[in-house]
Amino acid sequence: MKIARLDGSTIGDIADHKSLFPNTSFPKAGPNADWLAANSCAEVVVFLAYDSATQKNESVTPYLQDGKVYTRRVTDMTSDEQAGVVTAANAATATRNRTERTRRLATCDWVVTKALESGGSVPSDWATYRTALRNITTHANWPNLSSPDMDGNGGDWPSEPS
Repeated sequence: MKIARLDGSTIGDIADHKSLFPNTSFPKAGPNADWLAANSCAEVVVFLAYDSATQKNESVTPYLQDGKVYTRRVTDMTSDEQAGVVTAANAATATRNRTERTRRLATCDWVVTKALESGGSVPSDWATYRTALRNITTHANWPNLSSPDMDGNGGDWPSEPS
């Protein structure tokens, strides 16, 4: 447990309770509220819950509030910051989907190789499938494509011919 030494409302050292008080034996849960008050200390809060779509969790100069020391502050994002989060998420999703497209194309390269080696042409259903994979970035839902259900039905990805 991280704690802070206090001098009135001034925050002093912040560290693990065992580091600040190496000669003191503490229960497994760490010092309790009475011990902290008697020793001019306060619990340090190092995490605050927040909505990552609309808020940011920032590291700040430690501050004392309601008897606890906080090292983080949650603030609302501006609309530009929210748009940046969406843009970054879409870029990451697009990268994953391009990797999946490459994987799917690679798993059916054998069809093309077999057709060309035998002097024939690629079966039309396979050619259609591979073209759909290459054109997946023009799909209306790109990059947020839905995946097929457990039976392979639905989803935005083309179905591999059987």
